[in-house]
Amino acid sequence: MKHLFTIAFVLIVGICNAQLWFDVGAKAGIGAGFPMNKTLNDDSRLNIGVGMNYFFGGKVGINFGEYVGLTCDVDYGKYNFGFNQSEIPGFTSTESYKYKFGYNALGVMPMFRFTKEMSYLEIGPQFLFASNQYIEDEAGSGVSPTAEELIDSRMTGVTFGFGAHMIGNEIISLMMGLRFNYVFSGITSDTYEATNYPFSNYYDITSANKTSPINAQIVLEVNYSLGYIARSTTSCGKRAAFLTF
Repeated sequence: MKHLFTIAFVLIVGICNAQLWFDVGAKAGIGAGFPMNKTLNDDSRLNIGVGMNYFFGGKVGINFGEYVGLTCDVDYGKYNFGFNQSEIPGFTSTESYKYKFGYNALGVMPMFRFTKEMSYLEIGPQFLFASNQYIEDEAGSGVSPTAEELIDSRMTGVTFGFGAHMIGNEIISLMMGLRFNYVFSGITSDTYEATNYPFSNYYDITSANKTSPINAQIVLEVNYSLGYIARSTTSCGKRAAFLTF
C-alpha cells in the first residue's frame, strides 16, 4: 500500500508540473453489437446474432504534457442486437425465428487517454440515455409490455479503445482506431429485471439472467489542438496565459 501511495504521489506531481493544453475533436464509427447472456450461451435452441450499430459525436480534452490526458466524449448512435430462436413451443420445431431489439442512445464518456508515438489508448465509464427502443420478434404476438417498458432508458457501461495517427500535424490530425463498449448494467428495466426477458417465448426458461450487450466499432477521429497554458514568473509573481498554437 505504501508503494501505491508513492507512485500516485509521483504521478500527481508530474501531472501538476506538465504543460497543460487543450483539444477538441469530432468522431464517428460503425460496428457490430452482440447480446451477452448466460441463457444464450447455455441453451442450444438460441444462437447469438450480429446487429449493426453506428454513432457520431465529439469530444473535448485536457492534456498534461505529451502523454496523459482526460477527455469527455459525447455521441449519439443507433444500436441493434439479435438472436435466433428454434424449437419454440407451439411453432414448427425445424424453423428458426429472429428476435431483434435495440435503441438509439446519447452516450457520455469521461475517459483517461494515454498517447505515445502516434498511437493512443483510452478507457472510462459510459453513461447511456436510451430512446426509441424497439423489439421485433418473428415468433411473438406483439402484445404488451412494450419495448419502452422492457428496455431500460438509462444504462451504465465501460468503454475501451485504441488507435493510431493516420495523417496530419501537431495542430490537426486524423486518427483511426477500434472501440469496445460493454453495458454491464444490463438492458432490462428495473420493472422486468426479475423476469425471463428476452426469452418470453419459452415457458421452460424461468430464470432471470442479465443481458449485457458488447459493441465493437471502427472509429475515425479528427482532432484539433486549441492551445496551451503558459506559466511565467515575474517580479510581480506567477502568471498564466492561454496561447493558441
